Amino acid sequence: MDAHPAGPDLTLTELLTLGENLVSQSDAIHLRDLLCKTVAEKFNCSARLWFCEPFYPLPGEPEVETIPTSPAPTSVNQCLESKQPVISLEASATSGEVLHVAVFPILTQGNPLAVLSLSRHEHERFSPEEVDQINQICAMAALALQVNRQSVLKNWRYEQISLVRSVSSQIANVLDLDELCVRVTNLIQCSFNYYHVSIFTLNESTHRLEFRASSLNCEPNQKNPLSELDYDEGLVALAARNGEELVIKDVSQEPRYRKVDALPDTKAEVVLPLKIEDRILGVLDIQSNRLGAFHENDMLVVRSLADSIALAIETTRLFNSLEQRATQMNALAEIGSAISSILDLDDLLKKVVEVIEKRFSIPFVYVFSNHSNRRKVIFEAGTGPIARKLKPNSFAFDLDAEVGIIPFVARTGQTRLVNNVENEPIYLPAKYFPQKIKSELTIPLKFGDDVLGVLDLQSDELNRFSQSDLELFESLSSGIAQSIRNASLYRTEKWRRRVADSFRDIAGLLSSNLALPDMLDRVLAALEANLPCDASAIWLLDEESTLPIEERPLQLAAVRGVSQAKVIDAVQGSVSVRTFLHHGVSSDQLTIRRPEDPYGPLGMARKFKSNYSSLAVPLRSGEEILGVLTIAHRKEGRYGSEASAIALTLASYAAVAIQNARLFTSAQEEAWSSTVLLQVAEAIQSINNLDSLFSTMVRLIPLLVGVEHSAAYLIRSDEDSFELIKAYGFQPAEDERIVQDADAIAFLKLKATLAPVFITDPKMELGLNSIPYVEDQSTLVLLPLIAHGELHGALLVSHIRMGQAGMANRFNEQTLAILQGIAQQTAIGLENIQLLENRQEEAYITAVLLQVAQAVVSQNKLEDILDTIVQLMPILVGVDTCVIYLWEQNNCQLVPIKAIAPSHADREEILHHPFSRGDFPLLDKVLETNEVAGCLLEIPDFAVKNWDQLQCDDENSLHPRENSNWLLGFPLSIKGERYGIMLTRETNVQPAYHQKRIELIKGVAQQTALAIQNERLKEEMVGRERMEREFQLARQIQRTFLPQSTPSVEGWDIDLRWRTAREVGGDFYDIFSTQENKLAFVIADVSDKGMPAALYMTVTRTLIRAAAQTLNSPAEILARVNDLLVGESQNGMFVTAIYALLDPTTGELSYANAGHNLPLLFRGESQEIEKLAKGEIALGVIEHVEYKNHAIQLNEKDTLLLYTDGLTEAFSSSGEQFSESRVIAALQENLYRSANELLESLENLINVFRKGEPPSDDLTMLAIHRLKNNSN
Repeated sequence: MDAHPAGPDLTLTELLTLGENLVSQSDAIHLRDLLCKTVAEKFNCSARLWFCEPFYPLPGEPEVETIPTSPAPTSVNQCLESKQPVISLEASATSGEVLHVAVFPILTQGNPLAVLSLSRHEHERFSPEEVDQINQICAMAALALQVNRQSVLKNWRYEQISLVRSVSSQIANVLDLDELCVRVTNLIQCSFNYYHVSIFTLNESTHRLEFRASSLNCEPNQKNPLSELDYDEGLVALAARNGEELVIKDVSQEPRYRKVDALPDTKAEVVLPLKIEDRILGVLDIQSNRLGAFHENDMLVVRSLADSIALAIETTRLFNSLEQRATQMNALAEIGSAISSILDLDDLLKKVVEVIEKRFSIPFVYVFSNHSNRRKVIFEAGTGPIARKLKPNSFAFDLDAEVGIIPFVARTGQTRLVNNVENEPIYLPAKYFPQKIKSELTIPLKFGDDVLGVLDLQSDELNRFSQSDLELFESLSSGIAQSIRNASLYRTEKWRRRVADSFRDIAGLLSSNLALPDMLDRVLAALEANLPCDASAIWLLDEESTLPIEERPLQLAAVRGVSQAKVIDAVQGSVSVRTFLHHGVSSDQLTIRRPEDPYGPLGMARKFKSNYSSLAVPLRSGEEILGVLTIAHRKEGRYGSEASAIALTLASYAAVAIQNARLFTSAQEEAWSSTVLLQVAEAIQSINNLDSLFSTMVRLIPLLVGVEHSAAYLIRSDEDSFELIKAYGFQPAEDERIVQDADAIAFLKLKATLAPVFITDPKMELGLNSIPYVEDQSTLVLLPLIAHGELHGALLVSHIRMGQAGMANRFNEQTLAILQGIAQQTAIGLENIQLLENRQEEAYITAVLLQVAQAVVSQNKLEDILDTIVQLMPILVGVDTCVIYLWEQNNCQLVPIKAIAPSHADREEILHHPFSRGDFPLLDKVLETNEVAGCLLEIPDFAVKNWDQLQCDDENSLHPRENSNWLLGFPLSIKGERYGIMLTRETNVQPAYHQKRIELIKGVAQQTALAIQNERLKEEMVGRERMEREFQLARQIQRTFLPQSTPSVEGWDIDLRWRTAREVGGDFYDIFSTQENKLAFVIADVSDKGMPAALYMTVTRTLIRAAAQTLNSPAEILARVNDLLVGESQNGMFVTAIYALLDPTTGELSYANAGHNLPLLFRGESQEIEKLAKGEIALGVIEHVEYKNHAIQLNEKDTLLLYTDGLTEAFSSSGEQFSESRVIAALQENLYRSANELLESLENLINVFRKGEPPSDDLTMLAIHRLKNNSN
């Protein structure tokens, strides 16, 4: 039995002293530490004190472990429940040791303030005396804890009351509600050290809670994830709805709690309604990051704070309401004064929105005008930076739009108040409007029953507008509408007077002598003065065209507000633009463009947005359609009925002026055109060369048509560039004479359209910088030279007219027609001259090639043919040097065979210098590319010995130049087969003939290559025929060494197959009778193919036959042959072989194997396959090999198959081998009646397996079948 240790003898004095020490501790933590230390020392044990809820923790003190929340031993929990000491044995949670535990409650008035747990070793149990003394200590500790609690709570309550007074005093004089809420939340959160504090106010009109302010980490915040809550949503809304406070000590256990990601550490929450009597003003929400943070003591303070905050909010609201009403009255007076004194509509509306923004603190104020005839609601004035973008961009709503508050109010005349736009089904966020709008009040501006416009007020606050705001602005709207009508009437009257003055001015000009271009410009100027117009133009139909109206070409006669070139580019570059113009011409009525319609020329040229405004007015004189007048404005919906009437009137004036001008000039132009074209035709008839033709035309055109500059271009032979042949009135630079299509967009257009191309930038479009050009005053046109549908060149005509942009700066239709007629006659003359020159050149080329061909066919030797060709080249082609090099494949050299040069020394120099690769760059290039290559020689007599040092310009190696000298290389090849190179030198070559000379020499080189090819083919044919004869002879000889037939032996069926992969092969077989009346069988395979293998096979067969004359053992015969072959073997050749002796009478077969494929024995009775024994190494490899004899018995119906590796190693088209397994399978699956049938079957299987592939090796098969003796 365990002994009780002697307990300490505590005196009354010691007990009182301990009580005094405990009472004197400053807080519960120090008291706990002193108590545990004292008990542990007195009773020689471990001691731990557990504080009990709800008496701990105390407010303002550090966190301590409390039960039952904190995990504790079972004995501690039992003591807490029973309020009695618990004595027990327990295992240590850390070491597992069994301890003697005594647990004592510390009670005051029956309530457990704490539990004291003592433990020591199992054999040292607490004695009854110790238990009594510990109970006395616990009673003293209970008194000390109670005294300490009362003291702490008293001090804490005093501090809280002081903080409440401080908070109340700091918010008492704050009259701005937002500032009040920010200050309150920050003071409470920082003063009372809560995790998060927020305030919500209740909007009485919408019954929605509105977030006001919050504080987190002592930082005020007016943005919160709970910025707006439904009245029936979450704990905050529940407190506002019921008017009762909610205390949540653990939010994780509260299903109504709404977790907020921005407040992850919330553990407890209290929500208090802010009330004045029974009226709820809002909610105070306080959150803590400690579980169970809100005690009843805390709630007393919090309730006091809530009452103070509610009173402050009510005071602030009353003050703000009175202040707002006074501001509104002042604003009404200011607006009334402004609108009664301003007649300018823009100034009026600007003043209205400025006053409303300033006086009512509404951030976004807009005024729209209503245009029912155009079905648009157009922005007129507004506040904020966004408003400055709306007016220039002609921002407008469609009046008939299904969604949008502004068009709805303009269409119905009904006011719309929306305090949360997200809940408004017809709200539509506009592109230019602020995206943060939350509330909107829209009021119609009505005069009588007409809606003149809309006043739109927007706010980024929810529930910004009240019913009183609606009534206030509705009363204000009637005065604004009256002022708008007055200002509109004033503006309209001024405009109508200005329009009437313009009409009178234009009508007076019709009877004057003003030129048509000037007259049309005056009409466009009148349009600009009286209508909203950014650009205008007049287009005239081609009066000579017989096409339907919608297909006739239109010419720009006058333009304002945009450059002529941009307008022309817009028309030429877009089918839809041309469609717009032709629609305006062919329409019976004026056309008003809609935003979804295609672009017109002015809108495209000015790059307006797709919703720009435009009018197209047909120009008519009686029933005749003359053209179309177009005007455009960057803004949408600018043209209505009045604008249309003005445009129609001015269009009629323009039509009259156009018709008068045309009648006056028509007769003069017709006579002039006939005269000009007649003179051109007469001049062309007497010209017979291109130089004279172009010189005449570039001089004649300025004289006849009255232009300043002209030039003639000719398409070069490469068809990718144009060459400037002649110019008049300017001097082109040398690098401007050749123009690549890729560098000149005008020539690309000319080729694509085969029609005149107007030039607006000669440098960019033609690569021509030397021709004089003045923007908006010069007209350049490129006219195609076309004959029989083929483009030969172009005429460039330039005219400078000092004056305004428009029709005056362009050729009229008559002038352009004359120029096209001149171009047509020039093209015909050009074609005639080119046809004459081409016929002469073709005749000459034909004659040259014919003579070369005759030289080729008349000579028998290649040397004579080549000599004749080089002798003819200077005579027929005009080169001064010609060399023919032949390519020697063995030496990889170009060897000069024949040459002709101006001097004997040069000829000898050429003939004595062959060239390898890398020696002569020009020849290397011809070999690599198999194309003509050339080098430009700076001097004509460049030394022959230095030709190989020439570095040729690859990019321009064949580019023609004036009076150039060339060294040219021509490949002698046919279908990629290289035979050599023909090298020529020629001097003083004119660019016009350079390409034709190259083509001529290429023809001669082709004839030369054919001659070389014919000679090579003859040589190859003779060699091939000789080789065929030799192989046929070799095969016949090889065949004579092999038995021509198999012997006929009674009781035996013997057959064989011998197939070579080439003409001759390395497989062989032999069958002969020995002196002992036995049959000798030999099958062998030489380790090669073709002629070497066939010769080696012959030697081996001879040696085997010779050895068999003196030896009877198969092993000895193979050993003798092996020794003889080793001494004679060359190139590593060897022979695999089987030599076998068959006794026909007994069926006994003895054999020796020298590395050959193992024969297969098919047993007729058992239907099994046997492989014969493996042999030794092949013949001819090493000396003194000892071969072994083997013997087998061939019974009736047995078949022995001997074969070479051509059977098992036959390959399919996929590379797979036939293999021995297929041979065995063929033997097992078929019962053959004869040796021939077996071999024929195997041959068929191999042919099917190869699928047409040629044999890869020689094949020999020998089948020996013993017949069944029928006599038995």
